[in-house]
Amino acid sequence: MKTTFFSEFMSAAKEAPRLYFAPLVGAGRAIKAEFRRVEEESAGKAPLAPTAKH
Repeated sequence: MKTTFFSEFMSAAKEAPRLYFAPLVGAGRAIKAEFRRVEEESAGKAPLAPTAKH
């Protein structure tokens, strides 16, 4: 199959939203994980472990 400019352009256009929103999706997942960790810690299921890396 011959790759054309148009096919490359369409492929990039389909990937652009994914690349643009990836940091937001990752941040949302991290926030959910942190809330889960805090809930478990407050319920006494797991000890509080630091998640921030300095």
